[in-house]
Amino acid sequence: MQVRVLQGAAALRELVPAWDELASVALEPNPFHESWLLLPALEHLAAGALEVATVWQGERLHAVFPMARQASLRGLPVRTLLPWRHRHSLLSTPIVRAGKGAADAIGALLDWMGEGPRGADVLELSHIPAGGAFHAALTEAMAQRGLVAVATGSHTRAVLRRAASAEAYLESALSRDTRKNCAKYEKQLRERGALAWRSMQAGDDAGPWIEEFLALEGSGWKGRAGSALASCQANARFAREALAAAAARGRLRVSGIDFDGRPIARLAIFTAAGGSIAWKTAYDEAFKRYAPGILVEVHNIRDFHARADLDWMDSYTAAGNSVTDRLWRDRLVMLAFAVGLSGRGRLACAALPLLAVGKRAAGRLRSAVAALGRWRPQPRPRSSPA
Repeated sequence: MQVRVLQGAAALRELVPAWDELASVALEPNPFHESWLLLPALEHLAAGALEVATVWQGERLHAVFPMARQASLRGLPVRTLLPWRHRHSLLSTPIVRAGKGAADAIGALLDWMGEGPRGADVLELSHIPAGGAFHAALTEAMAQRGLVAVATGSHTRAVLRRAASAEAYLESALSRDTRKNCAKYEKQLRERGALAWRSMQAGDDAGPWIEEFLALEGSGWKGRAGSALASCQANARFAREALAAAAARGRLRVSGIDFDGRPIARLAIFTAAGGSIAWKTAYDEAFKRYAPGILVEVHNIRDFHARADLDWMDSYTAAGNSVTDRLWRDRLVMLAFAVGLSGRGRLACAALPLLAVGKRAAGRLRSAVAALGRWRPQPRPRSSPA
């Protein structure tokens, strides 16, 4: 297998037919590294032209790996390669062809990364699902080369898996108080006006759904914080192109709640190889007292179970998301680790646990010094005369 590095929009767009065929038989799905999502991200969110490493066997594409380069690893001066990831992406799994050649394709990438003037000392990976097919194939390729991974972190996020029925899932996953509160909020909304659960259907014009979602997300705290997709032109262009491309491929689901004909909650979801990724959530904060964010998740659980083509849904959240952790009962472990590719890189990776210990010790020392600075001696009580 041979590695070819591509750079620039023209070269990557020529790759699309082979890229799409590869994604359809991927070892593990990752829409964010597929052509329809990665190309708009590279165009609108990347700072400069990025490299994409591709692995070929003859004229057959076996892997796609968008790369970023760093001159250091946690402050250590070693050349580091890592998957390129933008702020709206929480999954870094490369697209690798499933089958017996998966470990060979990953091995070809590892060999290329550790060789030559454009190589690196360390491969740093994060947001990799533990125990997945890619993790297993990477472990096999590393073992063949005597490479060792050093863990640098991990966290869990909620995942929704199919139960016997939506009602069975809700009864087992939600507390009795949560179910009662949801019923109460729904009743109160119905008493105030017309409440409707809506989902984009096949054949619907996706444009209005996309614009409703972007406007709703931008109207809340994300808009005020500047983190909403519509908060800046680059993010907005990326979102519109990515969501429209997903809709054109039948890979976009938008659902939510309308009140008196206006959207008050929306979910934007990408489907992927028998499952889906809950990409973004938005709700109208004027209805906050009725917990629309929780109501739309309950609606989503019912909608998920109504679809026979979905077996799982990744919450796609950072660690400690209070809503999905509360409502979804299963968990996905996400790994972060570093692999030394050269002697220098192996030494740097071996030093990481010591650096982590030193960082924790320094944090405790700073806290102790700060506490000492706030301490004031108490005056001794005067003795009473005999």
